[in-house]
Amino acid sequence: MSHIFLENVSVDFPILDAKSRSLRTHLMRKVIGGNLSKSKRTVSIRALHNISLKFQNGDRVGLIGHNGAGKTTLLRTLAGVYPPSNGRVSSVGKIAPLFDISLGFDMDATGHDNIILRGLFLGLSKAQITTSMTNISSFTGLGHYLEMPLRTYSSGMLMRLAFAISTEIQPDIILMDEWIGVGDSNFLEQAKKRLETFIDKSSILILASHSEDLIRTTCNKAILMGQGQVLAEGSVDEVFAHYNFFGSSSIFDIDEYINLHPDLKDSMDIPGMAPWMHFVKYGIFEGRSPGFGIELEAFAADKVFNHALEIGDGLSAAERIEQVAPFLQSFKPPSNWYKRVDKPYPSDFIATDGYPMVTQDASD
Repeated sequence: MSHIFLENVSVDFPILDAKSRSLRTHLMRKVIGGNLSKSKRTVSIRALHNISLKFQNGDRVGLIGHNGAGKTTLLRTLAGVYPPSNGRVSSVGKIAPLFDISLGFDMDATGHDNIILRGLFLGLSKAQITTSMTNISSFTGLGHYLEMPLRTYSSGMLMRLAFAISTEIQPDIILMDEWIGVGDSNFLEQAKKRLETFIDKSSILILASHSEDLIRTTCNKAILMGQGQVLAEGSVDEVFAHYNFFGSSSIFDIDEYINLHPDLKDSMDIPGMAPWMHFVKYGIFEGRSPGFGIELEAFAADKVFNHALEIGDGLSAAERIEQVAPFLQSFKPPSNWYKRVDKPYPSDFIATDGYPMVTQDASD
């Protein structure tokens, strides 16, 4: 029976050459959603933190969360591309990673030669590739172009070829980073049907996507990622309810928040009835302090926060609260909180009287 089990898995990416650590740390904070830790010699990005999950036969799991939440890193860890720094990953079944379907191509070789190369990369024997050659060639619709080197192909032609080869195998476990869309409208319809059949034959599908509609129509379970952590898991409805109310914030524990604001319990299932901190999908229309020692008055003088309110950007407002809150003296961590190593101090934050921040030295 196919499965993938993760037990207390963390993934760290060390960055060597500490002499340039200051600039590199600054850049990494801008572009990567993981957490930075440092020693005297190295800087490391903690991309996944202490994750335990079980994927079993029949699971169709959607990974959701904002950019940098850890979805792609999790997929690559499941595929064996990234070894865990801590913990263990065990699997049974043939895995097909479809997040880089053109990997293994030789741009100077012909289309036919690349069918063989890519097929071998995916674990097919040469006999299996030979048997599948006619079917793959016919599905691409590339005709005589298959006798030409790949460097003469357009990007759409390359995607057609890569898609046809990748979906010819019959894996037990499929890992996808966004849905595959290739070619013109006619080919796209053929590709959609082929992909649906491909998935139906698999035991497990794990799909990372920003499309709520796609996750709802394709998956029977969902996992919400945020800052390299699993923030929620369960049915698709349950996880999207959490995501649409809380976003990918690791500050908020949904049960604790409902205990703080019991009047919200009956509104959790009503689209558009979300109060403060429940604005990722529905916009900002009620100012309510999120709790855990975080008061909205603490942000009254902050230019970043107020600009987010002015333009109705709820996600940016939430991200600003999450960035600043751990450095407020009044912050009371929820039960699911873990202190991030080397979380950047929000030196641009303008504190309001009565809501002091910890000093930068004390936060180190």
